Amino acid sequence: MEIRTLTPKQLHRIRPKLVRFSRNYGDRRITHRAIRWLRDLHSDPFPEGTLLAAATEGKRLTGFILFGKFGLEEAYIVVHPKFRNQRVGETLLEHAIGKLGKVYTRVACDNIPSLKLCFSMGLQAFHLTTGPTGKPTLCLGGGNWEASEFFTHIQ
Repeated sequence: MEIRTLTPKQLHRIRPKLVRFSRNYGDRRITHRAIRWLRDLHSDPFPEGTLLAAATEGKRLTGFILFGKFGLEEAYIVVHPKFRNQRVGETLLEHAIGKLGKVYTRVACDNIPSLKLCFSMGLQAFHLTTGPTGKPTLCLGGGNWEASEFFTHIQ
């Protein structure tokens, strides 16, 4: 497996594939708002704290992770079902934390696979809120995060 940070130029070329991949393999957990954010992301240059990284095996996309403004704006990960339980998600999240230094994300409480991933990588839950779909949602931080930065952003 190879992990690559994608450039704005690469995003322009593969954006339709990432949107399709999100819809096909996101298990209906990726919100319309998140996919719209990916579709509308200005790609030259990426805003500060924006990271897009892809996991590939040969030329096949096995998963990708995306953070906008360290996850304060948007954050999600999608792994192809055939590559789950092979540490693709863990490797992508580790790569993102290493590149960004800190990450934030929101995960619905009934999304056990994503919560398991976050907790296994040391992310800490610090707030419970209602997500965009009306479900109880945990706010999590990893790396050199600060809850005050999260709360300042949402106000």
